Formats: sequence, structure tokens, C-alpha cells
Amino acid sequence: MIKIGCSCRSINNGVQGLYSYLPGFWRLPLLYSTSTKEGNPSLSSTLPTLLVSSLGFSPQQSHSTSAKLAVERQAVGATRVSEFDTVENADSVIQFFKQLGFQQSDIRKIVCRFPRILVARVEKTLNPRIKLLNDFGISGSNLVQTIVINPSILNTQFGPAIHAFRTVLGSDDNLSTILKRCNGIYFGISAKSLIPNIELLQNYCSIPIDKIRKEICRQPKPYLLRTDLFQDNLTRVEKIGISRDSSMFNYGLQLISGLSDKRIEDKCEIFKSFGWTQSDVNKLIRRNPMCLTAAEAKIKARLDFLMNQLGFKPDFMVSNICLFTCSIEKRLLPRHRVLQVLKEKGLIQMNYSLPSAVKLNESAFVKRLVLPFEEVHEVYALMTDVNLHKIYDNANTGLDNLAKVEVEDNEKEVNFQLSAICYVLGANHLIVLKEKGVLNYSHPSAAILNESLFLKKFVLPFEEVHEVYTQLTGCTVGSLTVAGIPKMTSDSVASR
Repeated sequence: MIKIGCSCRSINNGVQGLYSYLPGFWRLPLLYSTSTKEGNPSLSSTLPTLLVSSLGFSPQQSHSTSAKLAVERQAVGATRVSEFDTVENADSVIQFFKQLGFQQSDIRKIVCRFPRILVARVEKTLNPRIKLLNDFGISGSNLVQTIVINPSILNTQFGPAIHAFRTVLGSDDNLSTILKRCNGIYFGISAKSLIPNIELLQNYCSIPIDKIRKEICRQPKPYLLRTDLFQDNLTRVEKIGISRDSSMFNYGLQLISGLSDKRIEDKCEIFKSFGWTQSDVNKLIRRNPMCLTAAEAKIKARLDFLMNQLGFKPDFMVSNICLFTCSIEKRLLPRHRVLQVLKEKGLIQMNYSLPSAVKLNESAFVKRLVLPFEEVHEVYALMTDVNLHKIYDNANTGLDNLAKVEVEDNEKEVNFQLSAICYVLGANHLIVLKEKGVLNYSHPSAAILNESLFLKKFVLPFEEVHEVYTQLTGCTVGSLTVAGIPKMTSDSVASR
């Protein structure tokens, strides 16, 4: 049993300090006072000077950090010590990190995030734990990044926990990722519970170990509970409708670990208030349980946008989970507006859906639905803060010089809703034009054009493909003539 002694001592300004004695890591003491009178200096009146001179803190930031340290130390209990010893220890900590290659800005972030690092013992605590991290392959810039992101790990006996993670993960490759995402509490639990929890999960469902490892690296906390609580969560996942053989079981576990049954029920009620049935909600959870992890206000805003503004129905939304997994402001709204303008001007087919555009990554979307159409350059730039000049530069000015996209670029994730004739014509014409060196343009980029625009851009200007088009459609060359559209050969194009 740890014996804790408490005493209150009146300081010059009447502030009461609580002092206790704790063995081990944080035994270094602290003076706590707001007095700045000469003859009775305190930590909060001298440490700011060190932080300003050694780490480049602003005066306001240095006082705030010093006060935070004082409160934290008082909360856990700390023995009194001379002001000189306290500041001297803080300086030794700063010098220790500098000798390891940490930049001033790195140390400043560490101290801001975890002020108690300043009262750690360098030789007894910091140095041995840094060496242990080195032994696990975490060194150099990786070490710096790990400590800066999660400095509290140096307040943790993480050795046993790391051994458990190594056993489960099978290598040291992702240890730094784990260290960045777990605080001391989880490290203490993981040393005892991680291995039995993973064994329980494997026996409970058919999730491959590789996928479990990936999820542990991405989101470790759901797997670091006490084993009895972890087992309860496995049962709760099935209760919300996700079977143990589902590929979504891991995600259901993450949902359950972060929300109580009451909060999950409250979020389901939000969907029902927008006309969803319980069956609709259950389907959504089975498709992607992470849809319920958003805050209630954000769920309401998303449903309002998708249903009240765009007119989408629950079954359509459930079938297109991407509508729930991306930002409204950064992706859904800008891409909806681009499609809206293109359809109004007859530049793409009316049945081109928002989910088809949302599934594209940013580069593919810009190349296929923004760059070829000057009509949406300004719209997209205003809604996404994209540099308008870059769009024009990449487009090489004008619709005749459309963005060149490699055929293989991101085609696997493209879900275009194409008409049969546009699909056939696009494939055959592009082959002919590319063989003659006329252009380097991908089939998906051409296929999204409506038929009239496709003819004007890819058939009428090039006599080389008139015969191909005639053979495929039965149209005569004469019927292709459109007023104001000159016929061009590959030679004339090359000479421009």
C-alpha cells in the first residue's frame, strides 16, 4: 500500500499548497505558489524565465505552462524542494532532449503537451526509456516524432506492453504507430489483456489475423480493454445486427467500444426522425457501423443535406455508403455543384450520379470533371479553395487541349454510369486516334460526355475516325457535318 501524507502550508500570499510523497517515477518535488515577492521565489515565478530563454516560449505561454505544471503536481502530490533544484532539473531535461537531436520547436511541443516531463529524472527515467525505444527500432526522426506526438509514454512502464504488441503484430514495424496512439493507462492494460483479447476475437469470429493487425495499428484502443469487458463488447456487436462472420465486425467493435447502448439508440432515433425505418437503420449499420460514430449534430446536418436538399431516399443512401464517409463541405457539396452545372449545360449525361463522382479521388475528379470544362473551373475553385490559375495551367487553356489522363489511372475505383453507344464509340475511337498520334486521352474521360459533345470533340474534327463511326452506327459521313465544325486530319492537328 502506498502511504500518502498530506500537509497544508501557508505561502506568503495565502495560497494553500498540498504536498504528498509518492515513490518512483515522479518523486521529484514541486513548490507551488503564486507569490513573486523577493525572498520567497516559487516555481511559477522562475520556470517561465527558463522556458522563454531555452525554448523560445512567449511570456504568456510560459506562465500558462508553468501554472499547468503546478496544478498537475499539486493534484498528484509532490514533496517540497528548493526552487533552484526544480529549475535545475527542468534545464537538465531540456539539455537531454537537445543532445538527442530534438529541435527547440520539438521540445517546446513536448513541454506544452506534457509539462510534467520537466520534473522527470534524466538518468533514472528518461535515458533508460529512450534506450528501450532504440532497442525496439525506434530512433532518429521516428523517435523524435513519436515523443513529440505522445510525450506521456515516457511516464509509462511500456516495456511489457510493447512485448505484447510485438507478439500480436509479429514485427516491430508498427510499434511507433501504436506508441503515438496509446496513453499510459492503455499501456498498463495492454500488457495483461491484449494477447488474450486477440485470441478471444479469433475464436469468436473469422476475421483474418492480418486484418486484425491492421485495425490494431489504426485504432488500438478497442482491443486494449480488460478481457471481461472486451468479451461483453463482442456480444454487443451482434446485438446491433452485425454477425460475427461479417467483414464489418471489427468496425462494429470500434463503434461499440466508443459508445454506450443509450447513445447508439439516440443516434438511431435521429435517422428515424428523417423518415428512416428501423430496418433502414439496421441495413446502414451492417454496411458500415462507423456511420454512427459522428456527432449527433453532424448526423442531422448530413441527413438534411442528402435528403431535404438533394432528395435522396434511405435505400439509395444505404446502397452508397460513400455519402456517409466523406465531408459535406470538402467533397459532397462541391462535387454536387459541379455535376449540377455540367448537367444544366448539357455537358454530361443527366443520370451521372453524385456517388460516382464522390468515389473518385481528388486528382481523378479534377482531371475528369473539372479540367475539361471551363464552365466549372471558377465554381470548383471557389468552393474548394483550389488555385484557379493552376486549373487553367493544367488544362493547357481551352477545351481543345483537355487534360491528359493515363488510361490506367484510378479506373478501378471509377463507377461511371455510361450509355452503351458512348461506351463503344469511346473505346474504338480512342484506339484509332491514339494509334495515329493525334491525342493521349483516356476512355473514361471521353465516355462521360453526352453524345452530341462527343461527336463534336472526337468524331467531326478527325476524318480518321469517320469510317469507324459509320461502321459502328450506320451513319453516313455526310450526316456528321455540323455547322461551324471544321474537319481536321491528324496532320493539321499536329501542326497547330
